[in-house]
Amino acid sequence: MRRICFLITLVVFLNTAALAQIAFVEDPTKGTLTIRDGKTEVLTYCYGDQLKPGVDPRYTQSCYIHPLFSLDGQALTDDSPLDHLHHHGLFWTWPVVRTRGLSTATWEPKLPRLRQHFVRWLKREVEKDSFLLSVENDWRLDGKETVAKEFVTLRIHPVDNLGRAIDLELKIEAVGGVLELQGTQDQKKGYGGLCFRGAPMFTGAVLTTDEGPLKEDAVHTPFQWADLSTRELGISIFVSPDHPGLPTKWMIRNSYAGIINVSWPGLTAIVLKPGEPIILRYRIYIHRGDAGGGEVKAAYLAYTKGRS
Repeated sequence: MRRICFLITLVVFLNTAALAQIAFVEDPTKGTLTIRDGKTEVLTYCYGDQLKPGVDPRYTQSCYIHPLFSLDGQALTDDSPLDHLHHHGLFWTWPVVRTRGLSTATWEPKLPRLRQHFVRWLKREVEKDSFLLSVENDWRLDGKETVAKEFVTLRIHPVDNLGRAIDLELKIEAVGGVLELQGTQDQKKGYGGLCFRGAPMFTGAVLTTDEGPLKEDAVHTPFQWADLSTRELGISIFVSPDHPGLPTKWMIRNSYAGIINVSWPGLTAIVLKPGEPIILRYRIYIHRGDAGGGEVKAAYLAYTKGRS
């Protein structure tokens, strides 16, 4: 029987010069939804199960962003690289999750297996001068029992001469009992939370934060924002002023193609209760040039001014 692939495309035209045409293309056979601005791809949200050829099935993942693209459509992220198979694009995950009397993780495969599963789209629409994508996911133990609900909202802003802002909101709520999140205790690194795994181009990239240029990798260090840049392009992550546990600690590296991790909640566990969701907000800023040329500091100040 011939295999039939279904491809669904929606194009929305906007009355703005900066965001002239937004389209999303969904491929149910691949479990992906790609957002385009005109002819340029912005990002792909992988809602279905993803596994690179030749990789152990234990590393199957879903509900993350890859690729995330530059302003010119160049892939900025990597997925399941050989050095860290559990890294996958722009993702949010925790190395210590305690629930139902068990200790597990969404960070990498651990029994019992806990990971995100797509439930449904909430919004895929134009709102004012931005494109809004919202999705509901479940955290399931061994693909069965739901222990948390996850609501992901992306707001994609128009591109300008310097960059594009993408706002990300994560709302997580325990289901059927308390749930604890914690960063790894290994060497007191505390990582876990929102992570960006860079494409190979970011190996040896320039590291910059609100404290200035970094001469070496940073681990469990407080910052307000962090940036990875080559001479031609870069990506920053900004933490919202209403983020819990400020100042957040960070892990930032350029030794293996670059990683930016907002390490929350860090070394101290946080308890989530049913009916009391936690909300985490960030801005992803994709820009031309390095942190100076892309005016990252000014972009951060504009973001925080709008959220304060």
